[in-house]
Amino acid sequence: MAHTYGTSYLQLLLNDTEIDAFDEILAQARAKGEPADRLDALEQERAVALRLRDRLLRHRRNEAELHLLNDTANDLASLRDLDSILQAIADRARRLLECDLAYISLSDRGRGDSYIKAAAGNISGLLRELRLPVGTGVGGIVARTGEPYAVATYLTDRSFTHTTEIDRTVAAERIESLLGVPVKLSQGVIGVLLAAHRSQQEFSSRDISVLTMLGSHAAVAIENSRLLSAAQRAVAELRVANDTISSHMADLERTAEVHERLTRLVIQGNGVDEVVQATAAAVAGTVVVLDEEGTIVARSCGQEAVPADELGRLSADAWQAGHTVIRATRCAVPLITESERLGTIILSATAQVDVTDRRILERAALVASLVLVTRRRMAEAEARVRGELLGDLLATSGKDHDLLRHRAALLDVDLAACRTVVVARITDEPRERVHAAAATIARRSHGLATFRRDKVILLLPGEDTQRVARRAVDELARTSRHPITAGTARAADVEHVAAAFHEADNCLHALIALGRAGEIADTRGLGFVGALFSGEPATASFIESVIGPVIDYDRTHHSDLVHTLDTYCRTGQHARNTAHLLHLHVNTVTQRLGRVSRLLGATWRDPERLLEIQVALRLLKVSKP
Repeated sequence: MAHTYGTSYLQLLLNDTEIDAFDEILAQARAKGEPADRLDALEQERAVALRLRDRLLRHRRNEAELHLLNDTANDLASLRDLDSILQAIADRARRLLECDLAYISLSDRGRGDSYIKAAAGNISGLLRELRLPVGTGVGGIVARTGEPYAVATYLTDRSFTHTTEIDRTVAAERIESLLGVPVKLSQGVIGVLLAAHRSQQEFSSRDISVLTMLGSHAAVAIENSRLLSAAQRAVAELRVANDTISSHMADLERTAEVHERLTRLVIQGNGVDEVVQATAAAVAGTVVVLDEEGTIVARSCGQEAVPADELGRLSADAWQAGHTVIRATRCAVPLITESERLGTIILSATAQVDVTDRRILERAALVASLVLVTRRRMAEAEARVRGELLGDLLATSGKDHDLLRHRAALLDVDLAACRTVVVARITDEPRERVHAAAATIARRSHGLATFRRDKVILLLPGEDTQRVARRAVDELARTSRHPITAGTARAADVEHVAAAFHEADNCLHALIALGRAGEIADTRGLGFVGALFSGEPATASFIESVIGPVIDYDRTHHSDLVHTLDTYCRTGQHARNTAHLLHLHVNTVTQRLGRVSRLLGATWRDPERLLEIQVALRLLKVSKP
C-alpha cells in the first residue's frame, strides 16, 4: 500500500501536478481508515514530495532565468544601437522579475543629473521625459551607494529624498514597490536599472540577483556600444583622414604639375601672357594680371570679363593686406619683390575658390613676378644701351657715324629710317613709369630713347613727322598723370640728328613760353616764332606756309600782289594810302586785296595771321640775294 501511495507522489512529481493533488492522497488514506503510523508515513512522504516539488520548480525557474539571461546576452551581443540595447534590457528585466514596469536611468555628466533612457511597461508619457536630480528618489540612493535598494511603498517611504516631479510621475505610473540596482562600469555607477510593481510586494533575493545580473549585462552592453561607437568614429575619421590625404596629395600633384609647366615656360623665354594662359588652363575661371597702376597687362581667353572697378578693388585689397585675398569666387595675389611692386594676379573663378586654386595662383604669382622682373631688367639694360647710342648721336663733338650705324644695327635700329626727333617734357614724379613707356615705344618701333632731367628724347622711324610724334606722345600721355608737351623736328640724315634735336628742343621751350602746355608742334606749327628758332630751310618753309599762295600767284600771273600786300601792311592796313604809294587807283588796290583774301582765306586780316604775314614778308626780303 505504501508503495502504491509512494508511487502516486512520485507520479505527481513526474506529471508536475498542482499542489492540491498532493493533499488528495493523504485524504484518501484517511478516508480508508489507514492506521496512524501509515498516515504519519504518508504525511512525511507528502512533505518530502512537496520539498522536491519546490526544488524542481526553483531549478526550472533558475534554468528558465539562465536561458533568458543567456538569450539576453546573445541578443545584446547582436545589437549595435545603444537605445535598442537598453530597451531590450528593460524588456528582459520586466519578464524575468514578472514585474509591471522596468526602466533604466543613465547619468548625464554634462548636466550633473540623470535621465530615463529606456522603459518597458510604462503607461504614461511622463516617465520617458523625466530627469532625476542627483541624490533624489530610489535611483539617487543606488547611484550614491552603488548598492541595490528596494522600497515597498514608494510614495510614503521617507528614507530617501522626494521631488514633486518624480512623485507625480510615480503616481501617474501607479508605482507602489520599487527595486533599483546599479549599472557599474569600472567601479563607477553610470546608471540605475529599476523594476516596479503597481501593488505592494516584497522583492526577493532572487529578484535582486537577477536584476543585478541584468545591470551587469547593461554595463557591458553600454561599454561595448561606446567602444563600438568610438571604433566606428575612429574608422570614419581615418577614412576622412585618408580621403583628405589622398585629396591633398592629388592637389599637391596638380599644383606641382602646374608649377613645372609654368617654370618650363620661363625657361623657354615665354612672357606673362603665356603664364596667364597656362594658369587659366589649371583653374576654372578668368586669370588677369594688372600692373602696379591697375592696368591690365595680360588676360586669359574665352572667359567673361571682370569689371575694371572690381579688379581695381581686389588689387588694392591685396596690396593693403600684403598677401593673398579671397572674396568668394575671386582671389587676388600681389606680385611683390623685395624692392618694388610689380602688380597683381587675379582669379575670377566659376565657383568658390578652394585651397588648390589659391596655391596654384600663388605659384603663378611667383612665376609672373620672375618673368616681369626679368623682362624689366632686360628692358632697363636695353634702354640704357639705346639711350647711350642716342646720347652719342646728340653729342656735338665729332662722331664716327659708321660705328654708330653698326651699334644701331646690333639693336635692330636703322638710323637711315629714323628721321623724327621728339623732345617731350615730363612733370611726373617719379618719372620711372613714363621713362619705361618711352623705352617701350623705342623698342617696339625700332627707334631710340634717352632721358635728360625732365625731358624724354625719342628718335623714331617714319616719313610723316607729325603723325609719328603724335602717336608717341599719345602713348606717353597714357602713362602720365599730367599733360605732355613736346617739340618735334625732322632730321635730314644721321649727321643732322643733333641739329634736329636742338630744333625740337627749341620748339618745346617756345610752346612752354607761349603757355601752350599739352601741345605738340614743330617750327611750322609755331609760325613766325618757330622761324626765329630755325635755320634757313625752316625760314623758307615758314614763308611758304604763310604767303606761299600769293608768291605762286605772282610768279604765274606776273602780278605784284606781294608788293601790294607789303605796302598795305606798312601803311597800317590803309587802302587809300597804299594806292597813293603805289601810284594806283584805290579800286585797283581793293581788287588786289580781294585776290589776296581768296588766296589766303578771309581771316588773313586777323591780328595773329596778319602778324605772321608781316614776319613772312620781312623774312622774304632778307632772304633774297
